[in-house]
Amino acid sequence: MPPTADPAERTSAKPWRWIATLMAMAGVSVTIVLFHYLVAPYLPRGSHDFSLAIILVIGTGFFSYFVFGILSQQQKAVTLANQRLERQRDGLTALREASYAMTTVGDWHDIVQNVVDVARKLTGARYAALAVLEDDDAYTISQFFTSGLSAEEVAAMGPYPTGRGLLGEVIRTRRPIRLQRLQDHPASVGFPPHHPKMESFLGLPLLYQNQVMGHLYLTEKAGGFTADDQSMVELFARQAAAVIANARFYQDRESFATLKERERIGRDLHDGVLQTLYGTTLSIDNLVDSVETLDPFAIKELMRISETLSLLMTDIRFFIQSLESTSIDFKIALTDMLRRQGPMDDISMEFDDSRYLDLHPERIHDLLLSIQEAVSNARSHGHAHHILVHWHSTAESYQVQIIDDGEGFVPQPDASHTHFGVRNMSKRMERWHGHVDIQSRLHEGTTVTLTAPWL
Repeated sequence: MPPTADPAERTSAKPWRWIATLMAMAGVSVTIVLFHYLVAPYLPRGSHDFSLAIILVIGTGFFSYFVFGILSQQQKAVTLANQRLERQRDGLTALREASYAMTTVGDWHDIVQNVVDVARKLTGARYAALAVLEDDDAYTISQFFTSGLSAEEVAAMGPYPTGRGLLGEVIRTRRPIRLQRLQDHPASVGFPPHHPKMESFLGLPLLYQNQVMGHLYLTEKAGGFTADDQSMVELFARQAAAVIANARFYQDRESFATLKERERIGRDLHDGVLQTLYGTTLSIDNLVDSVETLDPFAIKELMRISETLSLLMTDIRFFIQSLESTSIDFKIALTDMLRRQGPMDDISMEFDDSRYLDLHPERIHDLLLSIQEAVSNARSHGHAHHILVHWHSTAESYQVQIIDDGEGFVPQPDASHTHFGVRNMSKRMERWHGHVDIQSRLHEGTTVTLTAPWL
């Protein structure tokens, strides 16, 4: 549909029509009077009408040129106003569609990524990014979402920005910055290697109830960003901030509910299952110590059951710890496990490095159970006086050694197939593409080595 003039514009054009008509009538009247009094006396009598006609024609031409020039300027102004209204209408339509698109995903990270993608399409920018700041530092970027860049391009550029340069200027001022050439801004510090070329720039904060939800950056729009672009993006930013804040609220609420449920399960396991197992273990130990008529086979089986229950309790304690925290420190978990096994006077620990902090919780779980098995064997079967747990790692693998000074034994080639504990240790390490190595000599102690690659 062709654009139509606004009623107010049609009303404002009517006075100009009357003014132009009156000016034309007044101009003709004044020309005739001036001609008769100032020009006609000096002309031959027979040429008055012809001369007046020529003067009127020339005057009308100049007058028409002047009037139509004014009308042409007005028409251009009206056309530009209509075009701007059309752009605003299209922008509002795009903004409405963009706002709807932002709410089509539920996960917080997906919503933030969707905001970046929609903002880039809304403005016609080639690239877009959104910076999320640290909770306890209003000037440090913790997460950086991009749009318009491939995964290979992002990887080639290295670490994401930390809040310096022009991006940091938007963070510090909390005001929009619009530039035709971002390199000309005093805060610009250039680009890292492999960064795509960028010139035009529009950056602004996403504010919700005076709280910064993030900072949006748009670059490389053909022809640069206009004031209309900035106005539209500011409207979009307000809605985007509200959507992100709402998503974060629900995420925090779900996390809180999950944490409470984990705490409940942990309490139930600790107060119920764990205490029952502990009581059963004590009963078995008391039975072995108090009943003298038990034959050696029964004692051996009861001790094996007690060790199995002890391993199970360690497994449950580790599970409880994993419920309470998203990260587990291997050294702390190991110390806790050994203390629960009894006095640690005969045990020492050595750590050559701190890469154990990089261990995945499931790897820690399998290591703890394997170490517990080795320590239990050193105490109950080897009658060791001292046990050393030693951690060492390289760039390719990590290794834990359990070294004791006990009685030792003569290793059998197929012991892993006959000894329950050794078989379990082997299975746990094979899960991580690792292996168990056991070195022992009679009366010279035993060394159990647990080795696994990082990947």
